[in-house]
Formats: sequence, structure tokens, C-alpha cells
Amino acid sequence: MRILFIVGVSLLVGCSSQGQTDLKQMPSAAEINYKKYFKRNESKIDPIEGVWYEYAVGSLYNDRLLLKRIREPNRATWIVIKDPESNRYTVLNANGKKNYFNAFFTPSNTDNIFLFDCEINDENSKLSTKAQMKNKNKLEMEFNAPESMITDRYDSLDGDIELHWKIEWIKSSP
Repeated sequence: MRILFIVGVSLLVGCSSQGQTDLKQMPSAAEINYKKYFKRNESKIDPIEGVWYEYAVGSLYNDRLLLKRIREPNRATWIVIKDPESNRYTVLNANGKKNYFNAFFTPSNTDNIFLFDCEINDENSKLSTKAQMKNKNKLEMEFNAPESMITDRYDSLDGDIELHWKIEWIKSSP
């Protein structure tokens, strides 16, 4: 009887943890709805509009010496949609919101190059960089993290600290 109980608990724990893994990978309701919107309007939207998955590699330097590489293969999901009142493209999180940031792309005078600006509300930080659409499904940018983001995470380091991010967005939809 005791062995049967242990086997039953093991199966229950295994199944429940499998369900949790699946839930983490499920897209949000906003992501599903935006994907439907982009699919319906595919002929009317601009190439930068869509649902994007972010992949990032960070390089942490202390006095120009590389301390470590940080790989984040599934860092975030972003929704990019044209602002009807301006010449910008608003960036929303996977839930269709911009809770802790205000980010947008602005077209430049060069084809496939956008200016990316992001204000991070809680940290009173701002980052700006150029983003390049390599093809219709790939967007690349790189930047140094704002100082406030570095000091919060690496306050034990002395000297000149730099965290350089190389970011790649892969389009999921449309």
C-alpha cells in the first residue's frame, strides 16, 4: 500500500510540473489577439509591426576586461504596432501593455533603420540606439545598459563597469 501511495504521488507531481511548464510557454491572450489582428491586416501593416521574440547576449566588462557573457535566449516577447497619431511604432509587452517602460521605434532616413528609444519608468533611465531590420523577420540592435541598471545588479564591482547588450528580435507574426 505504501509503495502504491509513493507511485501515485510521484505521478501526480510529475503531471502537475509538466502542466506548469506548458503554462509558461503558452502565449498571453493579448499576444493571441494581436497575432489575429496582424494576420487579418497583413496587407496593410508595416514590416516592423508584429509579435517579436527577443534573444540577447550581454557582455559585462570591468575596466575593459570581460568578466562574463550573459545569454538570454528567450528574454521577452514584444508587440510592435503603429501609433495612429504619430510616425512612431509603439512597443508593448506580451500582455499588450507598457507598464514599466515607454518604448518606441521611429523610422530614420535610411531604409530598414529605426531609432529605438526606451524610457524605463522605475529607474528614471533612458536608452536610445539604432535598430536594423536585417530582413522582414529579423531586427538587430545593440547598446550599453543604463548605469542605473548596472549599479543595481553589480554594485560590488569597482572601476569602470559596462554591460553591452546585443539584441536580436525574431518575428513570430505575421
